[in-house]
Amino acid sequence: MNTKTLSGYLAVLCLSFLLRIIGPSDSFSHSLLPVLMMAFPVIVGHRVKFRLSVKDSAAGLLVSAAILIPYYMLFGSDLKVLTGHSLLFQLIGIALPEEFFFRGFLQDSLGRNLQAILVTSLLFSVAHLPKAMFLGEWTALLSFFPSLVMGWLYMKTDNILPGTIFHLLANIVYGAASH
Repeated sequence: MNTKTLSGYLAVLCLSFLLRIIGPSDSFSHSLLPVLMMAFPVIVGHRVKFRLSVKDSAAGLLVSAAILIPYYMLFGSDLKVLTGHSLLFQLIGIALPEEFFFRGFLQDSLGRNLQAILVTSLLFSVAHLPKAMFLGEWTALLSFFPSLVMGWLYMKTDNILPGTIFHLLANIVYGAASH
Protein backbone atom coordinates (compact mmCIF):
# COMPACT_ATOMS: atom_id res chain seq x y z
CA MET A 1 0.00 0.00 0.00
CA ASN A 2 1.52 3.31 -1.03
CA THR A 3 1.75 6.44 1.14
CA LYS A 4 -1.22 8.23 -0.50
CA THR A 5 -3.48 5.22 -0.04
CA LEU A 6 -2.45 4.63 3.56
CA SER A 7 -2.71 8.32 4.51
CA GLY A 8 -6.17 8.55 2.94
CA TYR A 9 -7.40 5.52 4.84
CA LEU A 10 -5.92 6.73 8.11
CA ALA A 11 -7.51 10.17 7.61
CA VAL A 12 -10.93 8.57 7.07
CA LEU A 13 -10.49 6.24 10.05
CA CYS A 14 -9.27 9.02 12.38
CA LEU A 15 -12.09 11.37 11.35
CA SER A 16 -14.61 8.59 11.89
CA PHE A 17 -13.31 7.99 15.43
CA LEU A 18 -13.18 11.73 16.14
CA LEU A 19 -16.77 12.25 15.02
CA ARG A 20 -17.95 9.40 17.28
CA ILE A 21 -15.98 10.80 20.22
CA ILE A 22 -17.53 14.24 19.68
CA GLY A 23 -20.88 12.60 20.24
CA PRO A 24 -24.32 12.90 18.72
CA SER A 25 -24.34 13.60 15.04
CA ASP A 26 -25.23 16.99 13.75
CA SER A 27 -25.66 17.57 10.08
CA PHE A 28 -22.52 19.68 9.63
CA SER A 29 -19.80 17.76 11.46
CA HIS A 30 -20.95 14.36 10.27
CA SER A 31 -21.07 15.52 6.67
CA LEU A 32 -17.29 15.94 6.86
CA LEU A 33 -16.68 12.19 6.54
CA PRO A 34 -18.46 11.67 3.19
CA VAL A 35 -16.88 14.91 1.92
CA LEU A 36 -13.43 13.61 2.88
CA MET A 37 -14.11 10.25 1.20
CA MET A 38 -15.10 12.03 -2.03
CA ALA A 39 -12.41 14.74 -1.90
CA PHE A 40 -9.30 12.81 -0.89
CA PRO A 41 -8.95 10.73 -4.08
CA VAL A 42 -9.51 13.86 -6.19
CA ILE A 43 -6.98 15.90 -4.18
CA VAL A 44 -4.26 13.27 -4.63
CA GLY A 45 -5.02 13.02 -8.35
CA HIS A 46 -6.64 9.58 -8.42
CA ARG A 47 -9.22 9.17 -11.16
CA VAL A 48 -12.13 7.18 -9.72
CA LYS A 49 -13.90 5.07 -12.32
CA PHE A 50 -17.58 5.97 -12.36
CA ARG A 51 -19.71 5.87 -15.47
CA LEU A 52 -23.42 5.56 -16.05
CA SER A 53 -23.93 2.26 -17.82
CA VAL A 54 -27.07 0.20 -18.36
CA LYS A 55 -25.01 -3.01 -18.37
CA ASP A 56 -23.23 -2.15 -15.10
CA SER A 57 -26.48 -0.95 -13.49
CA ALA A 58 -28.10 -4.26 -14.46
CA ALA A 59 -25.16 -6.15 -12.91
CA GLY A 60 -25.60 -4.23 -9.65
CA LEU A 61 -29.35 -4.86 -9.62
CA LEU A 62 -29.06 -8.57 -10.49
CA VAL A 63 -26.43 -9.26 -7.84
CA SER A 64 -28.49 -7.25 -5.34
CA ALA A 65 -31.60 -9.28 -6.13
CA ALA A 66 -29.72 -12.59 -5.88
CA ILE A 67 -28.28 -11.76 -2.45
CA LEU A 68 -30.73 -9.35 -0.85
CA ILE A 69 -34.07 -10.99 -1.70
CA PRO A 70 -33.16 -14.17 0.23
CA TYR A 71 -31.86 -12.00 3.11
CA TYR A 72 -35.10 -10.02 3.09
CA MET A 73 -37.16 -13.23 3.06
CA LEU A 74 -35.16 -14.80 5.92
CA PHE A 75 -34.97 -11.81 8.22
CA GLY A 76 -38.02 -9.83 7.10
CA SER A 77 -38.19 -6.11 7.22
CA ASP A 78 -40.54 -3.21 7.04
CA LEU A 79 -39.74 -1.20 3.96
CA LYS A 80 -42.53 1.22 4.95
CA VAL A 81 -40.05 2.96 7.25
CA LEU A 82 -38.22 4.27 4.19
CA THR A 83 -38.64 7.87 3.18
CA GLY A 84 -37.34 9.83 0.25
CA HIS A 85 -35.01 11.65 2.63
CA SER A 86 -33.59 8.39 4.02
CA LEU A 87 -33.05 6.99 0.52
CA LEU A 88 -31.27 10.15 -0.62
CA PHE A 89 -29.15 10.16 2.54
CA GLN A 90 -28.23 6.50 2.02
CA LEU A 91 -27.15 7.24 -1.56
CA ILE A 92 -25.37 10.58 -1.16
CA GLY A 93 -24.21 10.35 2.44
CA ILE A 94 -23.17 6.71 2.64
CA ALA A 95 -23.19 4.40 -0.42
CA LEU A 96 -21.65 6.72 -3.04
CA PRO A 97 -18.91 8.25 -0.84
CA GLU A 98 -17.94 4.87 0.62
CA GLU A 99 -17.79 3.22 -2.80
CA PHE A 100 -15.94 6.21 -4.25
CA PHE A 101 -13.31 5.93 -1.53
CA PHE A 102 -13.09 2.22 -0.74
CA ARG A 103 -13.52 0.68 -4.17
CA GLY A 104 -12.70 3.59 -6.49
CA PHE A 105 -9.62 4.69 -4.58
CA LEU A 106 -8.37 2.05 -2.12
CA GLN A 107 -9.16 -1.11 -4.07
CA ASP A 108 -8.16 0.50 -7.34
CA SER A 109 -4.81 1.49 -5.77
CA LEU A 110 -4.24 -2.05 -4.49
CA GLY A 111 -4.98 -3.82 -7.79
CA ARG A 112 -7.53 -5.83 -9.72
CA ASN A 113 -7.28 -9.13 -7.87
CA LEU A 114 -8.71 -11.15 -5.00
CA GLN A 115 -6.05 -9.92 -2.57
CA ALA A 116 -7.08 -6.30 -3.23
CA ILE A 117 -10.73 -7.21 -2.57
CA LEU A 118 -9.84 -8.97 0.68
CA VAL A 119 -7.61 -6.17 1.99
CA THR A 120 -10.12 -3.48 1.03
CA SER A 121 -12.94 -5.44 2.66
CA LEU A 122 -10.92 -5.80 5.85
CA LEU A 123 -10.18 -2.05 5.86
CA PHE A 124 -13.86 -1.33 5.14
CA SER A 125 -14.89 -3.46 8.12
CA VAL A 126 -12.32 -1.82 10.41
CA ALA A 127 -13.63 1.59 9.30
CA HIS A 128 -16.95 0.55 10.88
CA LEU A 129 -15.22 -0.03 14.24
CA PRO A 130 -16.16 3.42 15.64
CA LYS A 131 -19.83 2.64 15.05
CA ALA A 132 -19.40 -0.66 16.87
CA MET A 133 -17.44 0.77 19.78
CA PHE A 134 -19.39 3.97 20.40
CA LEU A 135 -22.91 2.90 19.41
CA GLY A 136 -22.69 -0.76 20.38
CA GLU A 137 -23.57 -1.83 16.84
CA TRP A 138 -21.10 -4.69 16.60
CA THR A 139 -22.89 -6.12 13.57
CA ALA A 140 -21.37 -3.19 11.65
CA LEU A 141 -18.15 -5.21 11.55
CA LEU A 142 -19.96 -7.78 9.42
CA SER A 143 -19.70 -5.18 6.65
CA PHE A 144 -16.70 -7.25 5.55
CA PHE A 145 -19.03 -9.67 3.75
CA PRO A 146 -21.06 -7.25 1.62
CA SER A 147 -17.77 -5.47 0.94
CA LEU A 148 -16.54 -8.64 -0.77
CA VAL A 149 -19.53 -8.41 -3.11
CA MET A 150 -18.94 -4.70 -3.79
CA GLY A 151 -15.25 -5.38 -4.41
CA TRP A 152 -16.03 -8.22 -6.80
CA LEU A 153 -18.50 -6.01 -8.70
CA TYR A 154 -15.82 -3.33 -9.00
CA MET A 155 -13.20 -5.81 -10.17
CA LYS A 156 -15.54 -7.25 -12.81
CA THR A 157 -16.88 -3.95 -14.19
CA ASP A 158 -14.12 -1.41 -13.47
CA ASN A 159 -16.92 0.92 -12.37
CA ILE A 160 -18.12 1.90 -8.88
CA LEU A 161 -21.75 2.14 -10.08
CA PRO A 162 -22.77 -1.54 -9.57
CA GLY A 163 -21.20 -1.63 -6.10
CA THR A 164 -22.92 1.65 -5.22
CA ILE A 165 -26.27 0.15 -6.25
CA PHE A 166 -25.62 -2.97 -4.18
CA HIS A 167 -24.38 -0.89 -1.23
CA LEU A 168 -27.47 1.33 -1.32
CA LEU A 169 -29.90 -1.58 -1.53
CA ALA A 170 -28.05 -3.60 1.12
CA ASN A 171 -28.16 -0.67 3.54
CA ILE A 172 -31.87 -0.20 2.85
CA VAL A 173 -32.75 -3.86 3.34
CA TYR A 174 -30.55 -4.21 6.44
CA GLY A 175 -31.80 -0.93 7.89
CA ALA A 176 -35.43 -1.88 7.37
CA ALA A 177 -34.79 -5.33 8.88
CA SER A 178 -33.24 -3.84 12.00
CA HIS A 179 -36.25 -1.61 12.75
